[in-house]
Amino acid sequence: MKTVAAPDSAWEARLRWGSRRLTAEVLDGRGRTTLKLGDGPDDDVAIGSSAHATLTWTPAGLELRFTAGVEGELSSRGDGAQTFSELLQSGRVAETSDGFTLVLGPEDDVTLRIGTLIAEVRKARGRFSRLPLDGRALVFLLLAVLAIGLMVASVMAPHELPRAYWLKKAAELRPPPPPLPGAGSLEGSPTTGAPPEPKTAAPATP
Repeated sequence: MKTVAAPDSAWEARLRWGSRRLTAEVLDGRGRTTLKLGDGPDDDVAIGSSAHATLTWTPAGLELRFTAGVEGELSSRGDGAQTFSELLQSGRVAETSDGFTLVLGPEDDVTLRIGTLIAEVRKARGRFSRLPLDGRALVFLLLAVLAIGLMVASVMAPHELPRAYWLKKAAELRPPPPPLPGAGSLEGSPTTGAPPEPKTAAPATP
């Protein structure tokens, strides 16, 4: 598994569908600064839902913006987990014109749930494991694409006939060889090939 060293100010976001791991990303000021979860053309991870969440790195911490339909809880070291509803009541989550905003500090861990998609976000520490896409799902996808390509090629390509058919066809289309000069028919005249004249038997002498 490939690992990269995490900067001090980096945040780690791990995504999974239920129990299946999808990918993991590092958000920091030197590389990726934003991770968008939604169903729009500009979103990084398609979730097939009208709910939307955006993680944005800032020097002060990680800013989480989300809409209705996103559930989750925040855990801080030394304190128990609090749901987004509880954080909204306490004022930790701020309501905006397009949803809600939560700023994470170095001691905060947050878990987002959008349908079956789960995002676990925390401060990156030590070496960061960059998880690839699920291997079995990737192999299945490649095999499916290959099968579709072979089907399309077999439909569009002309049907090939056996090689023996073409050899026979070529022999039938080949013109007959010209007759040799001076050669006649075995049963005809030596020069013209005309049939021989019948011989009349001489009358018997009495």
